[in-house]
Amino acid sequence: MIFQDTIKLAPQEKGATDITDLISGIIKGSKITMGTCQLFVHNSQSTLLINDTADENTKQQTVDFLAQLAPSSDSVSNTINKSMDAIPEAMRDAVQQTTVSFPIKRGRPLLGTWQGIYLWERTSQPQKRSLTITIIGE
Repeated sequence: MIFQDTIKLAPQEKGATDITDLISGIIKGSKITMGTCQLFVHNSQSTLLINDTADENTKQQTVDFLAQLAPSSDSVSNTINKSMDAIPEAMRDAVQQTTVSFPIKRGRPLLGTWQGIYLWERTSQPQKRSLTITIIGE
């Protein structure tokens, strides 16, 4: 069985937003209990991450590191050095993920105990984002 839907996400602030519960609800509604879920965000100013949820500091450190590694055109407060601002858009695209996949078991994401699914908004001028969810399984 294949399930696919594209949803619109409300504009999010710059940084990481936990979308695990939203995605879990869509998986449950798909009636697929075992398989694979793929998420795809339809823009180049957002990134999808599967990351640690146990500690707010860990999440923020990850976002800070990624912002230094692939800064947006907005000013980044914590740059490694001034040359980081010169990374071309194509290089930034090489280190960000617009898609993630993960297994489904018993109608839920089969993530690690402390893992969650995040949308990392890299611009300070967020807009509505389209997210396509494709689930293949039974």
